[in-house]
Parts: sequence; C-alpha cells; structure tokens
Amino acid sequence: MPGKMSLRFLPHLACIIFILEIQFRNSECNDPCPHNEGIDEDIAEAILSDWPANVDLTSVKRSHKCYVTCILQYYNIVSTSGEIFLDKYYDTGVIDEFAVAPKINRCRYEFRMETDYCSRIFAIFNCLRQEILAN
Repeated sequence: MPGKMSLRFLPHLACIIFILEIQFRNSECNDPCPHNEGIDEDIAEAILSDWPANVDLTSVKRSHKCYVTCILQYYNIVSTSGEIFLDKYYDTGVIDEFAVAPKINRCRYEFRMETDYCSRIFAIFNCLRQEILAN
C-alpha cells in the first residue's frame, strides 16, 4: 500500500518541483535593478543610441547587461518576464512592425537557450541593434 500511495502523489510532487524551478529561475531575474530609483534619461539615450557595431557579448560585464535591461524595462520595452512590447512604437510609426518583427523573432530564437535574464535580454537587443546598424 505505501508504494501505491506514493505513486498517487508523484504528479503533484512533479508539479510543485516545476513551479519552484520556474520561481527560482525568475526570482533574481524578475527585476535586475531592484534598487534602481530611476534612470538618467540622458545616459540611457546615449547608451541606446551610440551602440557599437560587432559587440562581443562575452566581453560585456553582466552589470552592464543588467543596466541595459533596466533601461529597456524603464521605457516599457521589456517586461520582467522577458516579453518585448513595441506596440506603442508600431502604432506611432516610429518602428516599422513589418520590418522589425521578423528580426526580433530571429534574435529571440537565436538566444532562446540563454538562461540568464540580463544576458538574454541584452543579447536579443544587441542582435536587433546589429541588424538595424547593418542596414
């Protein structure tokens, strides 16, 4: 009997482990800038507009990757779950959705295996910037 009872709880245990794993993964990455009271918009604009070509992602410090992620969150471009929101830019015509959306999807796919939140968001944004700079 004890063997049958433990098998009954196996799906529940697996579900709990799955939820805890997701929570553990997202706990530090939900907000890479928890102590940030705001962003200096001049610095943020300088960082985003003066993006260098051919960035070696391995040479960029994680703190800088997280700072860029904080900037993107500050401007509501990226959510704490990693979703990219460009609707307001599409709607106003600042960004051509039909030109940019496929590039974003390609960049997202390219870095889908990156587990660190800041590194993934930075890599996706860098990929997109490199695509834009190339054209």
